[in-house]
Amino acid sequence: MTTILKVDNLVKNFGGLTAVSNVSLTLDNNELVALIGPNGAGKTTLFNLLTGVISPSSGAIIFHGDNGTISLNNKSATQIANLGLARTFQNIRLFSDLSVLENVLIALTNQYQESFIASIMRLPKYYHAEQQMREAALHLLKIFELDQQADQLARNLPYGIQRRLEIVRALATKPQILFLDEPAAGMNPEETADLSDLIKMIQRDFHITILLIEHDMSLVMNLAEKIYVLDQGSLLAQGTPSQIQQNSAVIKAYLGEEDDNAAN
Repeated sequence: MTTILKVDNLVKNFGGLTAVSNVSLTLDNNELVALIGPNGAGKTTLFNLLTGVISPSSGAIIFHGDNGTISLNNKSATQIANLGLARTFQNIRLFSDLSVLENVLIALTNQYQESFIASIMRLPKYYHAEQQMREAALHLLKIFELDQQADQLARNLPYGIQRRLEIVRALATKPQILFLDEPAAGMNPEETADLSDLIKMIQRDFHITILLIEHDMSLVMNLAEKIYVLDQGSLLAQGTPSQIQQNSAVIKAYLGEEDDNAAN
């Protein structure tokens, strides 16, 4: 497989605290990878580094995308999103007072950047782009069975559907890598099962790389092809789901002690 993202010895210091310590990992094209670890392990901080929310103290983040090989160090979140990396957040960040359709339209604007004069003057070019955006948004909503709720306000959707909409909005940017930060947080078992099917469909039909943070181990073991484990900011282990389930260091980090039966 071809590597799309390579992280080398990434470090993030906050004053005297090292939140991420010499972490290295690779993501391959169309690969589904999980990032797990106990609370406070540094998972979200790592996500924030990879998506430009914060800058690394040292180390390298190299993206092998459609526009060639690019260093993501010190790139802004907007620049990184425009390069083809999209994310969701642990706490849903929809525009709650906008409709389902409007939330997706906002994500599409970077693909339909008409000239300033055309938008101000309301020239035919502007209206053509506006219609294209609307059709593209509705098509995406239909794929994810949200087209019937297109005119509903986002805040009026059930929690699980809000999560779905947030993922759809991220996909509207046409990412090459999708970062999902605890997508199953707050979901009931039925919603979690639907989410699992949704993520599998996205990987299969959209042909993109997915990296997810998740505490639901049944979801992780069902989805991930490869797992990285963080503990106290450092990479503790990596491997297939079966290898991670049997790793004594991982069991100790989660349970606080070795347990021969915990991996069974």
